[in-house]
Amino acid sequence: MDQPLSFKIILFLALIQGAAGLLRAFNWVQIGVDLFGQGLLLLPFVGALAVMRGLVISVVALLYVLFVLGALLGSRWAWWVCLTAVVINLLLVLNGLVQGAAVIQAVIWAVIPAILLFYLFTQTGRNALDGR
Repeated sequence: MDQPLSFKIILFLALIQGAAGLLRAFNWVQIGVDLFGQGLLLLPFVGALAVMRGLVISVVALLYVLFVLGALLGSRWAWWVCLTAVVINLLLVLNGLVQGAAVIQAVIWAVIPAILLFYLFTQTGRNALDGR
């Protein structure tokens, strides 16, 4: 693999974001399942919402992993997969801020997607993900 170091760092960051996302998604699903068994109507509904949020987060995390695999294979579609994952991730972070999440937590979840977004639109990133 004769790619620049920046490309390898980007793949590593995407893999970290994907793994962290999968862990967070598992946590949301676990919370949702715990809420299913409590109450008659309201708590099971909140549990279903938590499970759905966990599923959305897991899809985004799997998009990051798919990006890494596609980039390692030199596929052109990897650029679009990464862009999709980054945009959805940043929208989820913005949604969390609107719902009252801590700013520091939002910044932590937005740093790697922001770096990836910047890399996608630089000349180095376009050359590395060109598929050649």
